[in-house]
Order: sequence, then structure tokens, then C-alpha cells
Amino acid sequence: MRRAVAGDAQAIGSLFDAAVRDGWTFLGQVAQRPMFTPQQWDELVADHAPPKALLVATDDAHGVVGFTAVHPEVGEMFLLFVHPAHAGRGIGRALLNAAHDVLRAAGRTEVFLFTEERNARALAVYHAAGYRPDGQVRESDFHGEPLRELRLVKPLRVSEARKVAP
Repeated sequence: MRRAVAGDAQAIGSLFDAAVRDGWTFLGQVAQRPMFTPQQWDELVADHAPPKALLVATDDAHGVVGFTAVHPEVGEMFLLFVHPAHAGRGIGRALLNAAHDVLRAAGRTEVFLFTEERNARALAVYHAAGYRPDGQVRESDFHGEPLRELRLVKPLRVSEARKVAP
């Protein structure tokens, strides 16, 4: 686990597209094509310099296998994705823990995120990790498809802190 560097941007984009194709079937054909341009992935990495954080999980054989983006100034975990070929190996849990650690280090006592209400896999993962809906909903349009995202929150306990990625 480490902070993303500029050279990770395209791998992050490819991973995102693979995860969306696999898990966002509720978007129909929209999920089958790339969501963002290579330049947008470069910008995402550049925009997540400290105090924000973009963390990647890597392995020697496959490079970037997961990532999460955190906005400590507001307490938000903005993104979390694991490549489908690496799902079920604890990478998502490790990314969640790393995101929580970044937020704790910033003095946050609560984390929030938004996830699409039809994303059953993500909802199950977040529920198992202690996230609960707080009743807020965000509705938007994503490449022409309507999204309805639930806001989930979780208290962060100091006793659960781990070492924050450098």
C-alpha cells in the first residue's frame, strides 16, 4: 500500500474500467466503455496530492490491483475499487483500513461515502465494515444514466488506527 504517483494514473483508469464492467451492470452498455480519458486519470492523480490521498494496493506480478481516494478535509472516502481478478483477497479491506487511517491522522472521527443504491456488492462490503446509511441521497447523471447514491457513514475509533502509508 502506497500513495499513487503520476505513473500509476493509466493503471488506475484501466482498473476502474474493469471494475465498472464487472460490477456496475446496472448501467447497461454505458459500463462497457471507458468512463474517463487518459488525461482525466492523470488529473485525478495530480488532484490528490496531500492533504488529499490517492492510495494504491500493488503486487509485484500485476502492478496496481486496487485504489482508494480520500478527502480528509471533509472526511470523505471518495473512491474505492479493486480489480475483479483480485477480488476476495482482502485488498478492499486493506484499502478501507488505509483510507480510515488517513482520515484519523487528519483528526476525523467519522468517514462518509456515497455509493449507488443498486451496487449490491459495494453495499455489502461497506455494511460489513460498519458503514450505515444516514438517510441522505445524492442523485446525478453519469454518462447519460441516472444514479441514486446513498450516503453511508462510519465512526472512526482511534483504537483501530494502523500505520498510515507514507
